[in-house]
Amino acid sequence: MDDATTTWCIAQQLSSEVRELASALRVPPLVARVLINRGLRDEGAAGRYLRPLPGHLESAFAFRQMDRAVNRILGALQRNEKILVQGDYDVDGSASAALLLNLFRMLGAQAEASIPVRAVDGYGLNERVVREAAQKGVKLLITCDNGTTAVREVGLARELGIDTIITDHHTVPPELPPAYALLNPHVAGETVTFRDLCGAGVAFKLALGLLERAGGGRIDGAAREFLHSAQSLVALAAIADVVPLRGENRVFARFGLGLMPDSSNPGIRALMEVASLTRVPTGTDVGFKLAPRLNAGGRMGRETLALEILTAPSYGEAMKLVQECDVLNRKRQQLDRELTRLASEIVRSDSSYERERVLVLGHEDFQPGVVGIVAARLTETFHKPAVLVAFNGDSGRGSGRSVPGFHLYNALNECAHLMKRFGGHEQAAGLEITRENLGVLRRAVNEVADKHVLSADYASPTLDLDAEVSLSELTLEAVDTLALLEPFGEGNPEPQFCARNVEVVAAPKVVGRGSGHLSLLLRQGSGPALRAIGFGLGSLVERIQRGDRLRIAFSPIVNDFRGARDVEVSLKAIRPE
Repeated sequence: MDDATTTWCIAQQLSSEVRELASALRVPPLVARVLINRGLRDEGAAGRYLRPLPGHLESAFAFRQMDRAVNRILGALQRNEKILVQGDYDVDGSASAALLLNLFRMLGAQAEASIPVRAVDGYGLNERVVREAAQKGVKLLITCDNGTTAVREVGLARELGIDTIITDHHTVPPELPPAYALLNPHVAGETVTFRDLCGAGVAFKLALGLLERAGGGRIDGAAREFLHSAQSLVALAAIADVVPLRGENRVFARFGLGLMPDSSNPGIRALMEVASLTRVPTGTDVGFKLAPRLNAGGRMGRETLALEILTAPSYGEAMKLVQECDVLNRKRQQLDRELTRLASEIVRSDSSYERERVLVLGHEDFQPGVVGIVAARLTETFHKPAVLVAFNGDSGRGSGRSVPGFHLYNALNECAHLMKRFGGHEQAAGLEITRENLGVLRRAVNEVADKHVLSADYASPTLDLDAEVSLSELTLEAVDTLALLEPFGEGNPEPQFCARNVEVVAAPKVVGRGSGHLSLLLRQGSGPALRAIGFGLGSLVERIQRGDRLRIAFSPIVNDFRGARDVEVSLKAIRPE
């Protein structure tokens, strides 16, 4: 009943390893199986994963040039120099800029922040911002979530008497900019251990190092309170930027999300209220409710809106800004649907796309702020990397999204001569290109894909499942313990299982609006009946009857209704037995 071309990939574990880890951690075997699938076979590593602590964070001074960066900022504060924080218009770029701007305001510094205008400046640092900064007397420029590729712009800043500190996490090019200090975990020779920080994570480390040095090695009072609040900004950025939620990112995400309902940041509290969130948000809440709202301004011509929200001085001002971004997000959703339909029609109407491993297309009606989302939709639909370019005259700006197994940045890097500029990482990239070079890029990037991808396996959809289980294993204790793995996201997917020979013991129902959701009552063997909900699967109701035996893929959940807590399953896919 799901797509027959989808391969169910069921992980296997050694029963001896499962018993040993479950006993050591005192957790149900079901949980031990998931931990083993995450590569956590050691009791210590698995224990830290289940219960991450801020003390698990590496020292900020593990960065090779952190000492140099901190001393330069302390000098700027002592001399009352003007500081410019250069962010970007996505959640990571805005959150990291907000983090540092809020820090400098607390320290009484002369600091401002700048966000590029997408249609004029493109991505990251640009010459206009550098020259305007010099005219204003800025002596220190700090980039957030950008700057590693800005060789010319950082060189210009140095010529104009501005020192630049780069905080970034994007892929490193062969030539590095002449920055005063460069904090990027991917730089060759970098001494930091954890390499998967988002931009806001790097900015947090800079703030941590600065406050530690300023406090003589101690952090207390206002500094401690600031760092607590800042973890929520890192959590938002890490989940929105789809970095792996493992290692230090897991610490930031777990604690940052936990602090959000009572955040001291007015913008976060207003965002939570508009999104109707009164509890600790999940990774899904960030991905589908919070991040899209924060991203809306950058996609719809109000690039500074997210920064304004996250640096708002009062709840009232923050609420007005969040309501503005909520309106823009609804407009963005409509535009997203229209352009996804257009892009899909272009691909389906050109049979040559069927033979190509990478989808590359451009159009005058594409919008620069939405092409990234539309590229992600195409990747999900066609199971191929996708690069979309929005043209304005002879030039265009585009965005790409990839699939597991294909390094998009490296592929584009082999075609670098065809683009004006580009940047990104394994799963996402941005670029500028002329209209005449788009067709050449399409051929070139597919030649790269043909050369590096020996089979088209990445184009075949799969459903990764942690184990085949019996429904009797889904105890409240087991499901509650699985919840310790939250927040789920990149690198830490929601646990999914499969069960066979499951009987439908009541007539199927459709619940919810529109095509609705599928509601089933299931039993396996002589066990108790278990309620199942298939979100968006309401169309299957006519194909299932009472008495049918099914194979199901699902995630276990707890339904807490009027104080009664019952285990249910959230269906991901269904097949006849």
